[in-house]
Amino acid sequence: MMKMISRILVRASSTLLMAAIAQAGLILDTGAVTFAPTGTQFGRILRNGEASVWGVVKAFPGVTGAPTARAFETFTIHNFDRQYLQISLDDPFVAFFDAAYLNSFNPVNVSPNFGLDVNYLGDPGNSQPAGNPSAFQIFVPLNSTVVIDVNEANPGGGAGRQFDLVVEGFYSADFSEVPEPLSFVLTATGLLLLTFYRYRRRRT
Repeated sequence: MMKMISRILVRASSTLLMAAIAQAGLILDTGAVTFAPTGTQFGRILRNGEASVWGVVKAFPGVTGAPTARAFETFTIHNFDRQYLQISLDDPFVAFFDAAYLNSFNPVNVSPNFGLDVNYLGDPGNSQPAGNPSAFQIFVPLNSTVVIDVNEANPGGGAGRQFDLVVEGFYSADFSEVPEPLSFVLTATGLLLLTFYRYRRRRT
């Protein structure tokens, strides 16, 4: 019996570890896509030169260019158990600006912030610098929905332009792609008990 339990635990641990490694890191990679607007916002977030980073809560920078309308496209992701997210936008034509929101993005034509501050999580502070993708980091609760707003930097400037949006998820601020040992052990133990319970039921 003990040998059987040991084999089950090893098998379950190996399965969980491989699953964690296989799914870690990349949450979204759109590849090179052409801007396809899903709505209109009024103005855009002010580029203050400060990218959001883990460990620091960035205050909403304010809005510029309002109430002139700009087209936007949103992308929705779920972080599951990865609370540390890094968002990169490869934008060769410097046509866009992006920001992240918790649960939903709801622009409105009402000053002073036109809805761009509601549910705000962070932004890169600048558009793409010197040919390198812009990037920023946010920390979110477990099992959250995050909406990424990619909007035109200038009205009409996104038409026909391409970009690549990438979202990576990590378990800690040191870019760990493997869960903490305690979390892994608890998950493996739970799986072992469930398997053992099912085995006992079949024997009886």
